[in-house]
Amino acid sequence: MVKGRASKIRERREDELVSDISSSVWRTAYVAAILESDAARITNRISNARAAIDERLNSRVDITPNEHEAMDAAVQKLATLKIQHVDLIQPTAATGDTEPGN
Repeated sequence: MVKGRASKIRERREDELVSDISSSVWRTAYVAAILESDAARITNRISNARAAIDERLNSRVDITPNEHEAMDAAVQKLATLKIQHVDLIQPTAATGDTEPGN
């Protein structure tokens, strides 16, 4: 009876480890996106984070309710970050060589 129990505990720990590794991949990509300060790289970071989240959602490893909630929040934050980034790179006024009043 003890052997069967130990086997189940070991199996559960292995499942948790796989889950932790799967979770850490998307979390790492997400953190890289939200901390990116280089405007030239942020779009790529956002895309990588979304791809990692999508890959995790499609994986065969169980997703806990807490992780699912965290992924939903991350997707929303990434969408906001993308919109804010687009707003930042849009020109606010036309530039040129004309002087005011001409």
